[in-house]
Amino acid sequence: MLQELRQFFRSTDFVKALVITFGAAVPVSLGLWLGQVPYFLSVAMGVVLASGSDVPGSRKHKTVGILVSAAIAMLASIAIGLASGSLYLLLPVLAVLVFAISFISVYGFRASLVSFAGLMAIVLSFIHAHTGADIFIHGLLLGTGGLWALLLSLVFHSLLQRRQAETLLINCLRQTARYIYLRGKLTTESPEQEALQKELYNLQVKLNETHEALREVLLHERQSSGTSNYHRKQLLIFIELIDILELSLANPANYERARALFGQSVRVLLPFIKLVFELSAKLDDLADSMEQGHALSAEKDLEPLLQKCSDSIRAYVEELKLPDAREGALLLHNLLDYEEKLLQKISSIERLYLNLEEQQSIGLQSRESRQFITQQDYDVRILRDSFSPKSPIFKHAGRLTIAMLLGYVLGIIFPIQNAYWILLTIVVIMRPGYTLTKERSKHRLYGTLLGAVIAGLVVLLVQNVYLYAVLALVSLILSFAFIQRNYRTSSIFVTTGVIFIYALITPDAFDAIQFRVIDTLTGAAIAFGAISFLWPSWESLSIKGNIVKALHANRSYLAEIDRYSQHTSQNTTDYKLARKEAFLQMGNLNAAFQRMSQEPKSAQQQLMEIYEIVGLNHTFLAAAAALGTFIRDNKTEAAPEDLHLIIRSIDANLAQALQTLQEEAPQAETVAREELVEAYDHLEGRYNELVAIRTRELAGATYKPIAPGFLKNLKEARLISDQLKWLHTISGNLKKAVAELV
Repeated sequence: MLQELRQFFRSTDFVKALVITFGAAVPVSLGLWLGQVPYFLSVAMGVVLASGSDVPGSRKHKTVGILVSAAIAMLASIAIGLASGSLYLLLPVLAVLVFAISFISVYGFRASLVSFAGLMAIVLSFIHAHTGADIFIHGLLLGTGGLWALLLSLVFHSLLQRRQAETLLINCLRQTARYIYLRGKLTTESPEQEALQKELYNLQVKLNETHEALREVLLHERQSSGTSNYHRKQLLIFIELIDILELSLANPANYERARALFGQSVRVLLPFIKLVFELSAKLDDLADSMEQGHALSAEKDLEPLLQKCSDSIRAYVEELKLPDAREGALLLHNLLDYEEKLLQKISSIERLYLNLEEQQSIGLQSRESRQFITQQDYDVRILRDSFSPKSPIFKHAGRLTIAMLLGYVLGIIFPIQNAYWILLTIVVIMRPGYTLTKERSKHRLYGTLLGAVIAGLVVLLVQNVYLYAVLALVSLILSFAFIQRNYRTSSIFVTTGVIFIYALITPDAFDAIQFRVIDTLTGAAIAFGAISFLWPSWESLSIKGNIVKALHANRSYLAEIDRYSQHTSQNTTDYKLARKEAFLQMGNLNAAFQRMSQEPKSAQQQLMEIYEIVGLNHTFLAAAAALGTFIRDNKTEAAPEDLHLIIRSIDANLAQALQTLQEEAPQAETVAREELVEAYDHLEGRYNELVAIRTRELAGATYKPIAPGFLKNLKEARLISDQLKWLHTISGNLKKAVAELV
């Protein structure tokens, strides 16, 4: 518990919350000193609104985000102020502003935060109606608050950027460690197989998000300010972690085949599984050391475990005897190779952390590094293309507009105190998708009710304005700190903060509690009703697009593997870019399916068919990664023309699946069956030749050490043939599953 608290207080979220609170407190303090609190309160509101878009990224992106947030908040506030004199003018102005500002989020995550700032400015404009020149003064002061927020962001950028990079890297270490653990856990017989697989899919989504954030922070910063030794180490650790993810995705898939191959002799796998768990724990320990700033704990010697794995292979061969044991022994040798590589990668990260790594080039030029950052396109064309009833963002903007108008009208018709809380709840809860809106509704209600109970008890038991002031300030800091980390907890502190502020300025704070709960319930009901009945964006309507993108990414990844197999390309950048895109699209497909599975049963069209496709896509990528890592790390002896022919056939299956999904006429070039059989025969023939040589070498002996070079060739012949067959089978199953889906 103490360690978790220490981690929280050291986190970027908490430090950023302190900066925002300081930024808001300074103008309020000046207002108290000068006796002009209302005006300086507008500056404080501008700070809070503009700071929302200050998320991990380059200095340039942060600056533009804060300035645009401040400008939109200022203009929206002035527009509402000018229109508030007439209800007939206010309603259409409110509708146009809500739709236009929410439509901005079509440009991605940072744009959605800018949009949120504008919508919040609209809501806050209803707190106190300004008239005359005060409308413009209030708007300009909001903009001034945005400039003050920008100044604070620039001043604290280096500190926060360093903390953000550290936090993201620590999270990446923990997530990768968990991923390795889950891949090992899935090999054991367990009644939790389905739950573990679901967690693995969700973890892949989180890893993708962490990787994207790290690319944004590390690569953007490298371009803008050069590479310090500390920053260079972080980037090298990140590169190693991506390679570890590929290794982990690729190799443990063989465990499933091993369980089928070994049957009752599954105990032979136990040393390998134990070693995987130890490697996972090693990464976790490294994350702890990095987080606490301590030296690494005494390194556990894993050589005995590696030796146990080797002994397990020998015992298996001696028990089953050759040639019956050959298939299983080769598979176990490949698993041992994987775990040794994993240990090397983790040891490399440890050396980097200890600053013992020799000076070396990171291997990415500035131009190349830019390719790894997911660039957001801000072309006006995107707005034009999305301005259609078919666009999810267009539907969301329309739903939000109607919900806001309904909430405002209800606040006018019924005697609701502080009706703007209804609008606030709608803005905070409503998201383009049903699942996220549902989750935020539950968290908002939970947080509001629990916060109201806590604050109510404090107000009831203690009558001390100084205590209310301190608790209001603490609540404000914690609400900012948890807003990205845990929305439910943030809602609790938002509610307690609002109630303590009311307790400071009015003796009857219990009325505020009552109306706060009623307004939150009303806003949540409106938001949930809108997302359920107004042009609902069910995942079943859009998930085919995710499948299409995943198949395209798999084809690109497969094409890069093919280029390596032909020895025509050694372009690591192109390979890594294709790998990155394949991982991202797999994560996006997993996330879309998870959202779909949480929607109402009536909206879950063809759920099992899509689940099969998601599973096949994950398996295909694992098999492709296994083939890719082996070919990239080893100069293969297999005939390039045979590999190319089989990969072409696999690609043809994926292309046909894409054509079916996109309802296009068949265009994919197929490979003649005779050619395919001949290519497989060549691969099997090479393996059989090596087996024959080994058989003669044994000459009746039960066991004889095998030369490392010969073992490498034998493993290569078996692995490449098996992986290509496996990829061909999966791609064929994907083609059939897609045909059933359509």
